[in-house]
Amino acid sequence: MRLGLRRLGTSLSFVDAPSGEVVLKIGLAPDGCFLIGFHLYDSNGCPAAESGGISPLPDGVRVQSSDGELLLDMPAELDADIQYCLYSRSGELLTSSDGVCTRIGPCLQMETWPRSGMASYYSHRRPD
Repeated sequence: MRLGLRRLGTSLSFVDAPSGEVVLKIGLAPDGCFLIGFHLYDSNGCPAAESGGISPLPDGVRVQSSDGELLLDMPAELDADIQYCLYSRSGELLTSSDGVCTRIGPCLQMETWPRSGMASYYSHRRPD
């Protein structure tokens, strides 16, 4: 995923569908600055990093777990690829991307804002 492909004033949230918790939110402010908010867990479900709300990070951000696994790499450049490995608080892999290939787990829900005439969210959940 690339930030530069987003429109100004929009955001995308990565949600742990069973709990409703937003683990990553990425937006592009009307002034062109990217915004990010996250609550990241490692593969054991232990809290790894939290941004404290959505805010501008003009220098980008890189977060690794205590064992060195890359959880989030968001470069400062808008046209750069974002890499992430997002886990739920139970340690379940929600989604991961190396910037080229993306894997989506069964409990990921993605929501966009503002909602438009196009599909406003994507949900891939386990059947009940």
